[in-house]
Amino acid sequence: MKRIFFLITLFFIFLIQTLIPVSAEGEPLKIVSMHYDDSSSVVYLTSKEPPLDTKALSDIKIVKLSNPNRIYFDIENAVLIGDKQQLVFDKSAIKEIKLAQFETNPDIVRVVITFEEDFDTSKVKLFTIDGNIIVQVKKPALNNDYFNTIYDENNILPIYSSIIANSQFVQKIAIPAASQVKVPANVMDDIQRAFENSTLPNTDGKTYDSTVSVDLSSDLKLRTKYFISQYIPKDNGLLVSGIGQITTAKMFCLKEPNRAVIDLPNTYLDKNIRNKEINLCPDCSCKDTAKIGQFEYNKARIVITSDKADKYMPVYSQDGQSLLVIDSDKLNHTTLASNISNINKAFVRKIDSRTNELILSFSSPVVHSILRTDNSLNFFLFNVKSYNEMDIIKTLGNSYYKQFTLSLLPKIGVRAAMPINKDDIVKVEQSIDAKALKITIIRTQQEIKTERPVKKGATKNKVVLDAGHGGTDYGAIKEGINEKDITLDITQRVDSILRSKGYKTALTRKNDTYVSLEDRVNFSEDEAPEIFVSIHVNSAVSTSPSGIETHYYHDYSKDLANVVHKHLMKEIDTNNRGLIKSKFYVINHTTVPAILCEIGFISNDKERNELVSEKRKKATAKAIAEGIMEYLKGGK
Repeated sequence: MKRIFFLITLFFIFLIQTLIPVSAEGEPLKIVSMHYDDSSSVVYLTSKEPPLDTKALSDIKIVKLSNPNRIYFDIENAVLIGDKQQLVFDKSAIKEIKLAQFETNPDIVRVVITFEEDFDTSKVKLFTIDGNIIVQVKKPALNNDYFNTIYDENNILPIYSSIIANSQFVQKIAIPAASQVKVPANVMDDIQRAFENSTLPNTDGKTYDSTVSVDLSSDLKLRTKYFISQYIPKDNGLLVSGIGQITTAKMFCLKEPNRAVIDLPNTYLDKNIRNKEINLCPDCSCKDTAKIGQFEYNKARIVITSDKADKYMPVYSQDGQSLLVIDSDKLNHTTLASNISNINKAFVRKIDSRTNELILSFSSPVVHSILRTDNSLNFFLFNVKSYNEMDIIKTLGNSYYKQFTLSLLPKIGVRAAMPINKDDIVKVEQSIDAKALKITIIRTQQEIKTERPVKKGATKNKVVLDAGHGGTDYGAIKEGINEKDITLDITQRVDSILRSKGYKTALTRKNDTYVSLEDRVNFSEDEAPEIFVSIHVNSAVSTSPSGIETHYYHDYSKDLANVVHKHLMKEIDTNNRGLIKSKFYVINHTTVPAILCEIGFISNDKERNELVSEKRKKATAKAIAEGIMEYLKGGK
């Protein structure tokens, strides 16, 4: 009897092992999107639960192929949520990346990366962060500079025209059910089939967030330098960590409630931790909170809410992989660095009439913070204990950096500071070994007294007025009100005022017609005016923003922007959103002083009603006209 029972038991075990589907291995890993970091050559495959464990990663094998030079690897027990994805590159060691559901019985996702023919594919490595798969490509030779940018106030982001790629949006889609698909013997046939097949059958009824490819133009801004994998409270501050090279913009503060804001350009934030609010004082010693969101395709934003938001400052790690944002009142060098460093030397270089460079070298890696105010630039060197003051004074004595001072601070280390103008642009770079800092300051146009350019053949006291949008281009629309109608009305009023005072004008459009940006610029060049003024209405996703902005691009246009903006704020009771240096086409490509006025927000209910009122229109036109006349008369 025991023998019969044993044989029956073996038979059932055999049936279970034979008939149970592959999914019994556990819930499949769900691959939801693919992202590429061109700066450090990293591919991110983001996934939902369950996370990929270390053992599963060790089972992934990279297979090298030739003609063309490429690799592929398979992720077993994995499902691609959504359609196959592909990235193609013009100017990169990586030529193409493909991601597809290779098989459904068992579930296998395949990644194929094609390289330049001379690329050494043995440099490719795989690892994971919080269940996300990271493919790191180490190039055969280091072609980056010795310095990496860690702080940059230049708000003009580069256009990444070398990338031809797809972006993604999210929809609900069912997970592919297991199906019997015969696997061809030839590996290349497998790869081709995975990409030529349409969406695999969905029959199990389960739905998940899915990313679907959307074609973008060549000015795609999806490339990043830094991937944030986590942010946690530490030392009564916020610790941000990830991989890549972190860069921050200038910190600024907002009110109601009080908030400190730091933008991280060229940064991608793990979707699973976006906008997660955390308490910075787990011991309840404060009520400060922090969260990070994906502000733009390639920009993350840190927001710290605190009654003393202006006290927070960023501390940069030695390897550039993490950032600690901490209350300056709680700074203590003993908790920020384990090694001691000294300042060895200072080097200065004048690059041009506006740009100057200072390099500080250290005996060992330095941990530091950068704090920028309207009139000063401050560095806190937390693990620096000594420096040769006389040697540094001698080096900086006859240079732009002669006002650069060093002082010892208890419990902190060394503070370095110098006065600068509000509009100066600061860039700070850190060496790869963290033993040097390069500080570059670009001085303001007013400081170097550059003369207003006079275009050859320009007609004195002539203005080209540009009413934004028109015809089939409605501009911003809200509650049946069109931007194109408001801009034309205001422009015609400005035109009437200027002509009544004896000024010459030319309008890029006099009625509701479409005029391309290129035609607007060509029109201005043909008219040869002294200045160019474009009028627009602003809009935002939120209904709360309101106020006036004046944009310029070329430094020689800033005086015009200052004068017109001054008059707008004098005549109109609304928020002053200031002067903004922006690369709008019409003010970038014109060869005379040119500005673009955003005269209010159509998305704000109160301001929209004012914008279409006779009182606001009259005040706006009067302000712009008076600003133009003051400028042309030589007023600053």
